Amino acid sequence: MTRAQGLRGAVRVELILDEDRVLEAGHQIRLKLDAGERIVEIEFFRRQHGRFVMKFVGIDSIEDAERIIGAEIRILKSELPEPEDGSFYTFQLRGCRVVAVNGGTEDYLGDVTDVMDGGGTQILQVGSGKAEILIPFAQSIVKTIDVAGRRIEVELPEGLRELNP
Repeated sequence: MTRAQGLRGAVRVELILDEDRVLEAGHQIRLKLDAGERIVEIEFFRRQHGRFVMKFVGIDSIEDAERIIGAEIRILKSELPEPEDGSFYTFQLRGCRVVAVNGGTEDYLGDVTDVMDGGGTQILQVGSGKAEILIPFAQSIVKTIDVAGRRIEVELPEGLRELNP
């Protein structure tokens, strides 16, 4: 969730989490600002005209809300519901080893350093030393994800490596 926008002490948020039970009144979350992190308690959360509005305890004016515009809202891992079988949170992919599988051979590409929003498809940022490759998170490319084993197998399309200097 990002992009808080002030509305009389409440803020409008962009929700990237399908499960919103963790946003109920009384839950504590962290706001990551340029100046550091701040723990806040949710006073209320509601859906309004296709958007999400949240009010935090102690943020009671437009001026208070404006101070947190652009903050990243973070939820403790312990507060997240367990993902369904075969599902995972994208943050769990960070640190996974990525290997390109072609026929019977494997080529280690690096570890996932980030999962970025590509405007339609998420992108795995994979680094190995100074080299980095951006891999679209698409079923045609990402073949196997083993979160417990910290391993992702991909089948790179022809020319993808050359697009990443």
